Amino acid sequence: MLADEKAHDHAFDFVVIGHAIDSNALGRAISMAMVAEAIGPTRLLAFGDGPIWKGASQFQIDTEGLTKKWKKELAALPKRSSSRTVFWLAKGISPVDRLATYISRAVPDALIILDLDDDDAGLAEAFTRQSLINKLKLNPVRRGSARRIRQAQARIARVAHGFTFSSNSLATVYPKSFQPSARIPHVREDIGDHSKELGSTPRVTFGSLGTLRPHKGSGLLLELMRQNKDLTLVTFANCGLGKPESTDENWIELPPNMPLHEAYSQVDVSLIPITDDGPGAQFQLPAKLVDSMRSSVPVLASPTPAIDEIASEAYTPLQTSLSPSAVAEQIRTLANGHSGRLARQRFEALLTPVAAAGQLSSLLSVIDSRQ
Repeated sequence: MLADEKAHDHAFDFVVIGHAIDSNALGRAISMAMVAEAIGPTRLLAFGDGPIWKGASQFQIDTEGLTKKWKKELAALPKRSSSRTVFWLAKGISPVDRLATYISRAVPDALIILDLDDDDAGLAEAFTRQSLINKLKLNPVRRGSARRIRQAQARIARVAHGFTFSSNSLATVYPKSFQPSARIPHVREDIGDHSKELGSTPRVTFGSLGTLRPHKGSGLLLELMRQNKDLTLVTFANCGLGKPESTDENWIELPPNMPLHEAYSQVDVSLIPITDDGPGAQFQLPAKLVDSMRSSVPVLASPTPAIDEIASEAYTPLQTSLSPSAVAEQIRTLANGHSGRLARQRFEALLTPVAAAGQLSSLLSVIDSRQ
């Protein structure tokens, strides 16, 4: 294991915690747990009221719920006598701050690491600026408001021993005091290279597999599909773009529960447009980027700081100044090229659990040396 390759003073057991009903938080926690498993024994816990996000069942790692008796449940977690427990907390949005404060007092020898994969406060501010209704929905007393998010993360930061970020660019949004830190991108298990053969389908297909928001640029997909009948759009059903019209014969909707590697086998080019220039959107690391790279699918994406950092030379920047016809031509060119191989190589080097575990292991070494 990676832990044996590093000069740690301790072996580590991991408890990764995400919010139960927040798909973003729990999805990130699942990715974190994959990384932690490459170092030591790992438990994945879902914290908060409500049922566990259904999407968690698609992953191999088991998700256990924490109930209202979470203090007793945490105290009952098994621990090896020779190991140190690492509590790795996703996002840090309330009520996770209560949990962190409790752990710092009840388990003083444990390590607490706060993971931040989005500028969640920035996203909340952008949401409230969209309309008066949104401002009322996310008023300052709601746990998802920008003020409450920053307060909760600050509370955790006071007891945290370290921090992880999905990108180095995202780290610049947060206080410089959030140290020591490591970059832990979204990861996926490496299921092997399932590259498509060039020209294996009669039409060029393009898509963006995930939940899509037209006001964030995804409306471009519909425009390209309807203006270019030689291009076929591939999405999941109920993706957020509405229903296909009777004339949309070149729009394929896939079942939402289709395994991602199977879905991407039907896509020649992955299109990821982001037109929102707010910090929340600019520093998000889209999971669909990682999924595309894993599947060797060429990527045409907006060059946000996070995307440009993680994909580097392995993607083609989507410039806002280009006309839809010029973008369509880019898609045709990428579909007949070999940039998907570069994307796959970048995935193998950076975006697998083992690759990211090396960064986490280094962070633990730094923390160990400071204890």
